[in-house]
Amino acid sequence: MNPVAIRYHRSRVQALKPILRAYALGYLSSTTPRLISCLRRIQDSKLSNKDRLKELLQTLTSAFRFESFPTFCALLIGGSTLAPPLLLRYLDHVRRKFKLSNTSLYTSQLMRFVRFVSAFLSAWFSFQLLNKRPIRPQSVHRLSADDASLQSAIGPPKNDSPPSTSVQLVGRSMDLTLFSLTRAADLMVCMVWLQWKRWRKARNHWTWAERVAPKLANSGLFAGSAAIVMWAWFYMPERLPRSYEKWIGEVAKVDSRLIEALRRARRGILVYGKDTGQAPLLQSMCREYGWPLDWGDPSRTVPIPCEMVHMGYGPSCEKHAVSRFTRTFKYACATYIPLQILLRLRKLKSMSSLKHALITALRSSAFLASFVSIFYYSVCLARTRLGPKTFARDTITPLMWDSGLCVGAGCLMCGWSILIESAQRRQEIALFVAPRAAATVMPRFYDKKYQYRERFAFAISAAALLACAQECPEMVRGVFGRIAAGVLS
Repeated sequence: MNPVAIRYHRSRVQALKPILRAYALGYLSSTTPRLISCLRRIQDSKLSNKDRLKELLQTLTSAFRFESFPTFCALLIGGSTLAPPLLLRYLDHVRRKFKLSNTSLYTSQLMRFVRFVSAFLSAWFSFQLLNKRPIRPQSVHRLSADDASLQSAIGPPKNDSPPSTSVQLVGRSMDLTLFSLTRAADLMVCMVWLQWKRWRKARNHWTWAERVAPKLANSGLFAGSAAIVMWAWFYMPERLPRSYEKWIGEVAKVDSRLIEALRRARRGILVYGKDTGQAPLLQSMCREYGWPLDWGDPSRTVPIPCEMVHMGYGPSCEKHAVSRFTRTFKYACATYIPLQILLRLRKLKSMSSLKHALITALRSSAFLASFVSIFYYSVCLARTRLGPKTFARDTITPLMWDSGLCVGAGCLMCGWSILIESAQRRQEIALFVAPRAAATVMPRFYDKKYQYRERFAFAISAAALLACAQECPEMVRGVFGRIAAGVLS
């Protein structure tokens, strides 16, 4: 093979590498959760070896189809990397055909524009790949009957029957769109902040507050996002992914009867001082924990004692908060320590690297434990300790505290426990939670006639991210930035 052919072959291989990396990454991200669930299912002794092998093969090969997430990733990256050279060749052909000035096509401004247009077109056309499959009816039925976005699309339910979709609903790619939007918004903020920083430093006006602002911004982003997610977990759990909702429940370890009581108070079903037939809900807790039955009767006891919220850990709110911290810290250590050691297995060559892994795990465990304990303590402070002493009982009644204000106080305060984490981890966690918070306030499903809005939002945000990942990858923050740079390199 002559040298020209060898160079051509190498260039083709190099062009295919980002596409193959993207497909492999998409395959792993979509198959790994299914594989974990599959391994749990095939442990059932009732299944034969043939059935186990069949289910395992089906899980491993389910992503090998055209309308799949790995194919979407490959097409998105392929269009972003292969289209720019083709567009530049076309522009060069136009220049020569019309005998335009012999200026170089490869200016930084033109390359940036070509990359953005290529990524936009790639995202625009690959978006439809994820939305070809129709929405499953059981996904729609999971939403609550009072979901305004769903009711506006399919109409009110009749006779408590499952909602009937008279229009075609879409929204399968909403999580991905929100992820791209939040990342693109973060990118824009970082670029504006960098320009502001250079402008201020050039005039020697860079202050201490401006140096601290980025760190506080990450903490504030997480605190706000966590508040939205926790509020949704209490009052709109159908807005959260099932796995996320389940994980919060495992960490919070709160009696479902207490949550239901708070939800009924918010809906006006449970009312203090009135017998609305809600006493049996909490009186079952009183029997279980050995408390007086009057504690669970909202017509007699106003408000519900904090000791019931503590669930058997005594009347002291402070002791309950400490016990919550201790229990959650142990739970988190059992998860984070093995995980950190596993992630750093190849780097554990000395005691210092092991020590660093343990410190990171303990720090993350302390953050999660503080998150839970601050939430519970803030609820107690709001409903029985500081709240009634700050505001008169006639101004804010006990029912008002228990119908949302006490939960709101816990939601607003718990997220600031992120300050325990390192600056880098704060950034990662904030960017991880922000799209999930956005998903709770956006409609999960909507009429197909509005899909062009989501399509444009995804295309413009994905184009900004991919173009920046090729031009200046250090501006795309976090693990996603490093992964994108690695795929596109």
